[in-house]
Amino acid sequence: MPYIGQGASSRYVTRNAVQQFNGDGSTTAFTLNQTVTADQDILVSVDGVIQEPSVGYAVSSGTTLTFTAAPSSNSGNNIFVYYLHRTIGTVAPPVELSGTYKADG
Repeated sequence: MPYIGQGASSRYVTRNAVQQFNGDGSTTAFTLNQTVTADQDILVSVDGVIQEPSVGYAVSSGTTLTFTAAPSSNSGNNIFVYYLHRTIGTVAPPVELSGTYKADG
C-alpha cells in the first residue's frame, strides 16, 4: 500500500547544546544564540572553571550573558556555555481535569 501524506524529512536538525566565546579581558557581555529563562538553565565554564549562577554571571533579556568580571584573554575559545534546559512549550490540562484524579471503579 502506498504512503499517503508528507514524506519524512531527510535529516533531523537540532540546536547546538554548547556555545563558545573568546574572552578578551575587558568584555563582560556576550550574546547567546538561544533564549534562557533563568541563570540556572545554563552551565558556564571560563578557563575550565565552572561559574556560579547569579554570582559569576547573570542572564538578562533572555539572550545576554553578563559576567561580573571580564573573562581572561587566553588563546582560543575559553568560555563555554552549556544549555541545560530548553523550554519547547507548555501544556495546561483542561479545567475539569485540574482537580484531583479519580480512578474509575
